[in-house]
Formats: sequence, structure tokens, C-alpha cells
Amino acid sequence: MEINVDFLVSGCNTQCKHCYVNGGPGPLMQTDDALACIEKLDQIAAFFPQGMSFTLDHEPMNHSEIGKILYAASHTKHITNYHHGMTTGLGLMSRSDKEAVIQAYLENGYNEFGITLHGVCAHHDEIVNRKGAFDKAIAAARFLSQMGCRVQISLMVNRFFAEDAGQLSRLIDDMNVNDIYFAIPIFTPHAKMMRFEPYRVTLETFEKIRRYLPGWRQDAEEILERARKNSVGEAEEKLQSIDLHSLWTEKQDTLYLSLHQDCMLYVGNSGVETQALGDLRKLEPEIAAEVIRNLPGNSDYGAFYDVENLPGMENVREAIMALPQDLVYGDFPSILYRAFVDLGIPTKLLSKI
Repeated sequence: MEINVDFLVSGCNTQCKHCYVNGGPGPLMQTDDALACIEKLDQIAAFFPQGMSFTLDHEPMNHSEIGKILYAASHTKHITNYHHGMTTGLGLMSRSDKEAVIQAYLENGYNEFGITLHGVCAHHDEIVNRKGAFDKAIAAARFLSQMGCRVQISLMVNRFFAEDAGQLSRLIDDMNVNDIYFAIPIFTPHAKMMRFEPYRVTLETFEKIRRYLPGWRQDAEEILERARKNSVGEAEEKLQSIDLHSLWTEKQDTLYLSLHQDCMLYVGNSGVETQALGDLRKLEPEIAAEVIRNLPGNSDYGAFYDVENLPGMENVREAIMALPQDLVYGDFPSILYRAFVDLGIPTKLLSKI
């Protein structure tokens, strides 16, 4: 089973409406604690021949001593630092030592970075809940490119794209980006997720942006087909051939853990934690490894709900059909989770961390 630890070294500069994580500025993890936790995770990973990985999150560039942390993260023996490289740009561009920060990344083998765009200017800022965020993201992308980094853009599609597509296209053409990704926000049963529903993309939106997709280096037909398959209107057909109990008991091949700035280790990604395992600094590596080995995968379905609390299939079908039929979600589980919100089904998520 693949095991990844979401390692929160500092807070995030935004509060994106589509994001389930524990965003916001938050505290910094003390440098000594961060180094101790990396060492402890490395010791735990020694008991997993198949390997483990960890991801420095939310916004590592906010950390005053990120260079030391990067060095430790890249010199482990048993665990790999999975560098997703996504940044808001706000933390980086507010630093007086930003050249040194990026140089530290490059020296430790990390040369890919990405920014997420939710539209242009005011629309982007509205969704991420931070004025000036768009300008900083673009400035960061340009700066990273100048520093010799590989720069990627993730287009987080929403209803604003129907009117922003032309400006986005001109911006993309003007920027020296290496890769472009196209993302449809998922939905998890976290209270924050409902904030994004007024912005959620529809099939009509996809039709309006169809002609721009090739310029965004996307296969238009593939994107449109994926949107159609993950629309609410298509969900009822899928419900005819599934069994909820089987879905929620199906073995998952990925286990997500999260490590908070106070060094508490949890089961589940940041924002969707389901169990506290304790202060990582105080855990015995062999005992912690045994506990982790016995945890079920939590990449889908059963991570959030108990089987005994699942609703009847007819209730699920009615809840789904009551949703706007042209809404598009990132995947089929998202549609189920959204229906469960209206059905009031209790989750296994920890209410307070």
C-alpha cells in the first residue's frame, strides 16, 4: 500500500472556497520540530520496504528556515519527499530573500513549481479569499521561470471561466509555462466544501470554453467527455450498477496521513482527518509502524463514512436527482458525498483538531 504523509510546515496564504484543507495563516512548525519529525518519519519508513513519502505543505515558502527543512527532506534514507511544488506565490513574493529560497530548492533537487488560477484578477481573488492573490501568483510564476525553474499552471475550472477564458488565453500565451493542467474541483464531506457550490462549473460552461481548450494544451473532446461522465445527470445511471456496501468496504491501495504544525500525526489528509495517532516526536518508530501497517487505505469512500450509517439506495438516488443535473464534479464519489450532505449522513471526520 502506498503511504503519504501531508507534512504541514506552515500555514496557507489563501482560503480557497473549493479546498477542504485546514487553510489559513496558521502557525509555523518550529524548525527543530520539523527536523525531528523528518528524522522520525525516516525511522518509521524503514519498516516499510515498499517505501513511504511525505509532502511539505501547506505553503512551505512561508517558513523562515525552509532551506534547512528542504535539506533534511532531501537527505533521508528510507522516505521520499514528494514535491508537488504548488504555491500561491504570496509567501514567496513577500520575502526579501526569495532568490535564496528558490536557490535552496534547486540545490536540493526541486525544480518544478506550479500556480493555480481560478480565473483572472478579481474572480481569482474572490475564490481564494485574498485580495491581490492573482497578481502575486502571476508574479511568482514569472519569477520562478526567470530562476530557471519548470513552471506549471493548474486551471481550476469554475463558472467564471465562461467570461474569463479569453483573458486567460492571452495570459497563458504571454507566460513562459512548461505545462498546463485542467482540474475540476472535487467534493468531500467537509463543511468548507459547500462554499464552492455557487461557483461550480456546469456542462454549459464547458461548451462555452470548448474553443479555448486546445490553446490551453487540452484535448477538448476528452475534457468534454470527462465533464459529461462526472455530471449529476449521469450519476443515476451509475447508481443502477453499484452496491454502496461494496464500495465502502472495497480495499483501498493508498493511505494518507497528516502531520500538523504541533507535531500531531493524524489519519487522513489535512482537513479530512479521521483519527489522531499522537505526537510524532514521542512515538516509538517500530510501534508507530505497526499501527500504520494495520490501518486501512483511505483514498476513497470508507474514509469518511461508516458502513452502518449508509443510506438506502433509493434515498441516495432521490438526493442526487434533486441536485442541478448539469453540475460537474471531479469524480463520481464527489456526487455521492454531495448527496449525503443533503441527507444529513454523519461522517467519521474529526470535528475539531
